[in-house]
Amino acid sequence: MPVVGFAIDELFERLGQRLDNDQLEHELHRFGCSVEGWATLVRYRCPRCDALLESIEDEPPPAACDSCGADLADEVRPPERVGEARVLRMELLAVRPDLFDPPGLARALRGFLGFETGAPRYELVTGSYTVDVDPALRGPEIYRPRIACAVVRGLKLDDARLRSLMKLQENIHWALGRDRKLASIGVYDLGTLEGPVFRYCAVARDGVRFVPLGFDPADENAALTPDQILREHPKGTAFARLLEGCAKVPLLVDSENRVLSMPPIINSEATRVTLDTKDVFIDVTGLEDRQVVKALNIVVTSLLEACPEAHAESVTVRYERETRTSPDLSAQRVNVNAHEAARLVGVGWTRDELIELLERMRHDAQALHEDGASVQVEVPAWRADILHPRDLVEDAAIAHGYDRLPQVELGSPTVASAHPRQLRAAGVREVLIGLGCLEVFTLALTSEKDTYENCRLANDDTQVKLENPISVEQTMLRISLLPGLFETLAVNLGHAYPQRIFEVGSVALHAPASETGACERLHAAVALAGDGLGYADARALLDVVLDECGVDAVARELKPSSAGVFLAGRGASLFVEGRSCGMLGEVHPAVLEKYRIIHPVVVVEIDLDTISG
Repeated sequence: MPVVGFAIDELFERLGQRLDNDQLEHELHRFGCSVEGWATLVRYRCPRCDALLESIEDEPPPAACDSCGADLADEVRPPERVGEARVLRMELLAVRPDLFDPPGLARALRGFLGFETGAPRYELVTGSYTVDVDPALRGPEIYRPRIACAVVRGLKLDDARLRSLMKLQENIHWALGRDRKLASIGVYDLGTLEGPVFRYCAVARDGVRFVPLGFDPADENAALTPDQILREHPKGTAFARLLEGCAKVPLLVDSENRVLSMPPIINSEATRVTLDTKDVFIDVTGLEDRQVVKALNIVVTSLLEACPEAHAESVTVRYERETRTSPDLSAQRVNVNAHEAARLVGVGWTRDELIELLERMRHDAQALHEDGASVQVEVPAWRADILHPRDLVEDAAIAHGYDRLPQVELGSPTVASAHPRQLRAAGVREVLIGLGCLEVFTLALTSEKDTYENCRLANDDTQVKLENPISVEQTMLRISLLPGLFETLAVNLGHAYPQRIFEVGSVALHAPASETGACERLHAAVALAGDGLGYADARALLDVVLDECGVDAVARELKPSSAGVFLAGRGASLFVEGRSCGMLGEVHPAVLEKYRIIHPVVVVEIDLDTISG
């Protein structure tokens, strides 16, 4: 988890009370935050964009500006030192992005420490701005279809507040936005924009020019096309992967076609927020509403916490077939049963005590009178982690204090023992190691290409596919251990032969009748590589393993296999008591060529769950 520094003076200002260091650390640990210690931060000014940068004392200045992306080592003017601050270093809690800046953390601590209870209220008035969304953003040339916006007026920004806002953006990009993939935030000086209608549109990569953040508008070469930004700007090269393969890019423009930003990459220099900015326009773009809306709510409410004199205005977002108003600061209603909550945590809470605990965690809660145990909780709009009533039970347990939970002896002491499935796996490992094989461990994720094209296994559509794979190499759960063994052989071509490797592990198959829609099977697979190896070697190894597993020789049957992974006539399917439970044979040269393996290979794969009955 990233570790960040919270300016202690700013935190205490928003908390409304100073605590000594030990007391603050103690309360933060009780709250669930991981405190890494104290440090002095030295603050610098970026010579290109004037952003405030920070570095720990006795360390060199930052190498790059996290606002404009400038390489400070290459700048003619080094960053100017402008002061220092005492900070508390904490590990960010990914599930609580609302705690990522001093105002948000102070808001939570004021409730936890009992200074305030219940959810704070923020002024939100109906605004006059509208954003029209281009249907082309839904594809096929670009897919980033969702946007939520807000206006915040009456800000009084200083260096600390502006720096806090910038750090909050980047930290939300990491936690909630998954490094800007799911949500990216833009904040603009409203005084530089022309309304009342903005457009969120898709444009060609060379369809427009604008000066990206950090570039000098006076430079005649500063205006770049989106394609140039993706290739030349530091932020563009860092996040170009998010628009990889897109013929068009997203663009947010005002009524005069002035560019605000190219989400999720970079803002325009012309709309940069400065210390003189009083009103801001905020947008969050992304793939789905949940992350987009929650990110916007966190930024808006943190700004209002930092600047209590400010207020927010709503923005109308018009899609092709719907119209929405954002931000939506209405609470999420969740019902919790007080008796069930007390049972789960192991304490004797009454309903009123549960309400008090939840209010200290900045929820609004009230009793429902139907059964004497139900509590209706209104979850604040900036909480992104409440997905189930048990999340609220956890909140109540934190407010109660894990250090105050009663210690209870075990009612019936038990002695742990290995699961029979793991004992079976351990037995097979011992046998294969005794036969001179080396155990390997490969990834459980693979791809259709590697499984069906490279390995030539039969595609009977039993694979479990990933809905949102992180790469083209990891799109499904493995159905066989063989691809992993082939990849291991491929990266060990320079080692001595023969090579004898094995793996014992789980594969996954689609099973609509099961509770999860999939089932796991325990497999063992062996690959023998070297000159002179053939089917007889695989058969001899298989017989030893089956003997040691207690499979009666009379119950075994081998039938010719037409599997594409084997040479014709050199492969077999294994049946035990009529059940298919494995295969063995000489690997086809086409498979070896795919993996660039130059020696003959024979393989064995057994379904251990099947042979055990």
